[in-house]
Amino acid sequence: MGPLHAITEDKPAEGKRKFAETRYGVVAISFALMVIAGVESSVVPWAPFYIVYAALATLIPIKLGTYRFGSIKDVPWWWWPICPVIAIAMQAILSVILNSGYARVVVAMGGVERLDDPLIAIPPMFDAMFAKAADKLGMAKSTVSTLYFTFIVLWAGAGEELYFRGYVQGTLRKRHSARYAITVASALFAVRHYMQMLLLLPKYPIFAATAWVVMAFPLGILLGIFYERTKSLWLPVAIHYLFNIIPFLIQ
Repeated sequence: MGPLHAITEDKPAEGKRKFAETRYGVVAISFALMVIAGVESSVVPWAPFYIVYAALATLIPIKLGTYRFGSIKDVPWWWWPICPVIAIAMQAILSVILNSGYARVVVAMGGVERLDDPLIAIPPMFDAMFAKAADKLGMAKSTVSTLYFTFIVLWAGAGEELYFRGYVQGTLRKRHSARYAITVASALFAVRHYMQMLLLLPKYPIFAATAWVVMAFPLGILLGIFYERTKSLWLPVAIHYLFNIIPFLIQ
């Protein structure tokens, strides 16, 4: 009776926990946030900036206390030199696979005619989105791109890690295996990237957006593994920031 009681306390029934702390709640909240991100990226006056989504994705894990940072001193020093190496390697490997492999296959199959078409290439996809956003907002395209990337760089590293690793992975990990929690968090993290190009409807760049989603999934897996191993968001946040900044450094 004693051991059984202990197990029951550790893993209470789904109905006895807050909805946000169940696996169904995690998925439902994540898809609700995707809808908000999609609306903000397409039809609201400030599109393509998804301010409400970013605020909620940051506040939910803080409110629920599902994330773990801990002391930065608790992270072994030798992990830090690995961060830029991993970020650069991931950028290089994924770029080669997607640009030299996936993109060429799509062109060969007749999906698009050129490798630099916004439908297949990620940089032209963003350029097309900025051009449409500039017309919508009455701003110069360069201004929109600067503001957008500044927003992404400043928020995504911490905000997305708080939500996808801190809330999604952290909540699922309490009652499921590390593999399950990391995979679900990474899949939701990846699929969310489809929302950011909805401003381009009805000419949605499905091939380029899919390449971006495919790039996000293994990155999410890697960040999830680091979070699982270190029990701290410091390294995932650092790698995420570096991964986002590298394209600007090599332009």
